[in-house]
Amino acid sequence: MLIHLLRPQGQQKLGVQMLLHILKTQFSEEGSNAFPHEKEVYQLFVRYVREVAASRRVCGKTTLNLSHILQFSTGSPEEPVLGFTLAPSLEFILPTELKVTSQQGLSEGQHPNVEGGFLPIAHTCTNLLQVPRPTDALPLPSTQRLFALYDLAFSQCYFGKK
Repeated sequence: MLIHLLRPQGQQKLGVQMLLHILKTQFSEEGSNAFPHEKEVYQLFVRYVREVAASRRVCGKTTLNLSHILQFSTGSPEEPVLGFTLAPSLEFILPTELKVTSQQGLSEGQHPNVEGGFLPIAHTCTNLLQVPRPTDALPLPSTQRLFALYDLAFSQCYFGKK
């Protein structure tokens, strides 16, 4: 067993199914008002993860991969050999309303607080990834804009100075 654990390349490569399995999703009760919104965001998140796995998401000079998402969520770019002490999870939260001093660059009918309010938040001490969900008052931004926000968040997965 020790030889198996210490063998280089002994771990499986992180894939879409493995990442989604590692991040245990916490949905609200079926029938609640939040559940349909959470399902909508989760479907977009899965679509985003598949695009990352296919190397179709780039932020600046960084081509994102699945380890960026895991590192943002847990602080580790790969699953430890013996697993995580605290199981990583994905939780849905209400979007944060950011104060916007200028509405320049917003299209007509677009809520000024929507743009930055849908950035994912990570709590690496507890291995918790929080993904904002829409509400009746704050709808989701376009898929392209939402994915750009995810790109921005997941590309910043280092701690301290780089």
